[in-house]
Amino acid sequence: MTWDIFFNRNRVRRSKEKDEIDLIVDVIEKFAPKQYRSERSSFYYNYRIMAPYRKPLLSLLETISQRQHLESDPADFARDLFLKLKGFYDPKDRLSMAEAIEDTGLKKKFREIFLFFYGTKDSPDMNMNVWNRGVR
Repeated sequence: MTWDIFFNRNRVRRSKEKDEIDLIVDVIEKFAPKQYRSERSSFYYNYRIMAPYRKPLLSLLETISQRQHLESDPADFARDLFLKLKGFYDPKDRLSMAEAIEDTGLKKKFREIFLFFYGTKDSPDMNMNVWNRGVR
């Protein structure tokens, strides 16, 4: 006599339904370098559990997933990416654009995005001071 209540043989496993962040992560993981998977998980994907970061994270990951925009117009893409990164790391919008451009931690995170997600140590050529025009 077997006791099925103690064994999981007949139990059907339910798969967790994917949310919008999971779908974008799947797109990113198709092209992102495999060796930086743990960094992407701990520095970006993990923030989905914190309510103030969900919306900015989704916006940042959507921008990162648009790799073709990086290839067609690197300067415009870099500006968009920096704005999304600022929104993610400053969800209460305490930094002005001028302060964000001068912030060394934000600049470091910006360079890390290109390494962790695109496998390149060089960010596109851009003049960050030009970005401040027309943006509050």
